[in-house]
Amino acid sequence: MTLVEARVDRRWMTAYALAMIGIAAGWFGPIQILLPEQAARLAGDDGKEALLALVTAWGAAASMVANPLWGILSDRLRARRPIFLAGTVTGVAGLLVLSGADTTGTMATGWILVQVGLNGPLAALAAMIGDRVPENQRGTVGALFGVAQIVGVVLGTAIAVAVGAGSWGYVAVAIAVPALGGALLLVYRDVPVVSARERIHWAWPGGQFAWAWLIRFLLNLVNALVLVYLLYYLSDRVRVGDAATWVLIVTVVNVLFAGVAGFAGGVLSDRWERRKVFVATGAVLLALGTALMALVPVVPVVIGASVLVGVGWGAYIAVDMAVMTHVLPDAETRATMLGVANVAGTLPQLLAPVLAAPIVTGLGGYPTLYLLTAAIALAALALLPRLRALR
Repeated sequence: MTLVEARVDRRWMTAYALAMIGIAAGWFGPIQILLPEQAARLAGDDGKEALLALVTAWGAAASMVANPLWGILSDRLRARRPIFLAGTVTGVAGLLVLSGADTTGTMATGWILVQVGLNGPLAALAAMIGDRVPENQRGTVGALFGVAQIVGVVLGTAIAVAVGAGSWGYVAVAIAVPALGGALLLVYRDVPVVSARERIHWAWPGGQFAWAWLIRFLLNLVNALVLVYLLYYLSDRVRVGDAATWVLIVTVVNVLFAGVAGFAGGVLSDRWERRKVFVATGAVLLALGTALMALVPVVPVVIGASVLVGVGWGAYIAVDMAVMTHVLPDAETRATMLGVANVAGTLPQLLAPVLAAPIVTGLGGYPTLYLLTAAIALAALALLPRLRALR
């Protein structure tokens, strides 16, 4: 078992955050703008939702398998750097495939490569918190992990809007991912971690890990449902002009508030030694924000809803990684079990389009979709008392 005592410094945290920003940009630039626009070009207005749902579902299915496998490999190698590097290279290759995709098959192949690849550095980054960060800094560093993801959403979206939704958008994102991740490879050195002893402890389901996993799954599903058809929601329901620009505006508002709430929450959670109150606050605000999106689809209210969703998501991500590392069932397989935990973040990407597509096209539309999203956030809140490992 790795004994974590020394505090991490600002240089390490900065490089860590930049790496996570790059990975998130590689994911969310395509999800927010590039994939929806590509689906519309290939399938037209009548088939864009179905094609986007198909491609993102295949990618999410691959992601759900890839993350635990990267974790197992990381534990077997007793190292994080090779996983980070190999996954980044694979993800960049997928972005370049997408840049030239002109068929459904090529588009799906490229996105699967992106999902499989970028799960490598994601698994490595998650494990680094357990390896390197002491308990009394995990709220702060875990908040950086989450805030960097939402900054990456803005960066990826901004790149796609600035460069354009065609091939060059994918190329620009493919350049940004390794450029931002390189700093971490310079400052991070693998620390000795215990061998998996040629076995994997699948301490699942059961115990506090299971409840933390389920709460994480539900709140990530809320986030995925908000994002999956945001471009179409703004154009078809709110009826804004230049929907791509409005996606960027809404995303920037969301991220600014999520970033402030996330970082402040992480610091305060370390100081107060409290985690559950931040999860509860996040769930309530996510429910309120998505209910507003369902019931009042006008621009000022949607902006206000994005503030609520941003603060709610920030409150949750402030403690997400601290919660998951606290309830790990077996320290000998840290990367493996965090890979299982990360399935709670990737599985919603698979389910979101599957749930959203039939609702949007025939079962009540966007009001039903976002009211369901609010109900899911409240379900996570209802499960929180089960998480007795936390004060």
